[in-house]
Amino acid sequence: MPNNSAEREIIDGLLQDAEGAIAAGAMRKAMAIYSGILMQEPEHRLALRQLGSLAVDLGEYENAIAVLRQAIALEPTDPDLYHGIGTALRLMGLEEEALAAWQGALQGDPTHAPTLHDSGMLLQKRGDLARAGEMFQRLAAAHTNHFEAVFNRAVVLYKQDNLLAAERWFHQASRLKADDPRPLINLAMIYRVWGFPDRAIACLEHAIPLDPARPETQWNLANVLLLSGDYAKGFAAYESRFRRAGFTERSYPMPRWRGEDLNGKTIFLATEQGLGDVLQFVRFAKPLADMGARVIVECLPGLERMVATAPGVSATAKWKDVPAADYVLPLLSVPHLLGTTLETLPATVPYLGVPPGTPVPSLESPGFKVGIAWRGNPHHENDRHRSLPLEILAPLLAVPGVAWYSLQIGPGEGEPQTSIWSGKLKKLSPLKDFSVTAGIMTELDLVISVDTAVAHLAGALGRPIWTLLPRNNDWRWLLERRDSPWYPTMRLFRQHYPYDWAPTVASMAKALAEAVARKRA
Repeated sequence: MPNNSAEREIIDGLLQDAEGAIAAGAMRKAMAIYSGILMQEPEHRLALRQLGSLAVDLGEYENAIAVLRQAIALEPTDPDLYHGIGTALRLMGLEEEALAAWQGALQGDPTHAPTLHDSGMLLQKRGDLARAGEMFQRLAAAHTNHFEAVFNRAVVLYKQDNLLAAERWFHQASRLKADDPRPLINLAMIYRVWGFPDRAIACLEHAIPLDPARPETQWNLANVLLLSGDYAKGFAAYESRFRRAGFTERSYPMPRWRGEDLNGKTIFLATEQGLGDVLQFVRFAKPLADMGARVIVECLPGLERMVATAPGVSATAKWKDVPAADYVLPLLSVPHLLGTTLETLPATVPYLGVPPGTPVPSLESPGFKVGIAWRGNPHHENDRHRSLPLEILAPLLAVPGVAWYSLQIGPGEGEPQTSIWSGKLKKLSPLKDFSVTAGIMTELDLVISVDTAVAHLAGALGRPIWTLLPRNNDWRWLLERRDSPWYPTMRLFRQHYPYDWAPTVASMAKALAEAVARKRA
């Protein structure tokens, strides 16, 4: 402590100078002043606290931790100091250590709002939803009308598939902060899953004016409109996808096609999403060719030979090879530019064929031949809902007279060896590209697949295809329908409750037995 009033006045003046520096944005100057104070008074608690906080803000994390630990030695129960250390550790990537430091803050004050919030956010990021939900619950209970607590508690409940509770919490969040669009966006997602597109659309149309620049709102509206079958408005809103984070439209040396005369022109259709999207949307090459265009389609690896068989495709380009053309258009933007509606959707199949020279193995097994694929790309945003463990399909094995073939490649390919399917599911290898898979499909009586590229390939080939859909299904399969306007030979088997595949598989097993009996008859 200063030993006289003159020294006290000097330090008080320095504190005022530091506050002025902070107000002016001169953080380094403020740190220098606080350091000067500590040279005169090493145990000055405010200077230690402020210096540690500024060090965190400026990215000097190790320095911040050291200073804040000095402060804790003087104030061992102050939660702000532990919170500051935890924040520095989190920013250093030391997440376990950060959680431990924050636990120290909560020992000093179990209701410390910044710590409860930050702990919940980090636990949510790490996938520890149970503990994250507990943190947000405690925060909401201790701090009435705390918007972030209520909103994030709802988010955790949504991720836990507790949609009924999540709906209540999102409604509460919306009441607390009526000008924030996020609760409305999430309510729309719940109503979408529940099959109430009108409610979802109402939420999103209310949310858009609250933050017109937010791309997620328009993107979600596009998905709900498409899900409801309003393709004219849906595909127009779907153009918002290029404003989403991580979904930037690539640049090209030629102009984007916006409806100009295509007679005698070349248009390059650029791939932008997954394999299934290319297989589904390459059907739109023919309408463009009918307008007089030469159509070149960019292909993801393994698709070149298949795509070349589509009507209207003049040539294919390898992934990220940009050919000479008059215009370019992302493939999934074609239906918007053509004004496609549910009624005008090109749905003639087959529109793909097995390329000439493709080796097609002879499937000599007796009985009803069925190929199956049970997992899609694990990086797909809805994969936890659409993919399933092979074991779940075990009831299908009870149907007699079926010869089973694996069409699975990539994740899950080795599952049959360690399941009830071992020895009962023939693996046809190598499935080098989709041309070989297509050839195999021509030898099968039926294809069964989750919502992945295998289903699109079978549908485009005009082969009998049964597709397993989660309750939270993609927009392209619409709502409630058992058929698909995109693929006339497809039958949809829908899940009634998230993750509960048993009734759906039981229904499929019954249908399979009937199909086998019909073939025998």
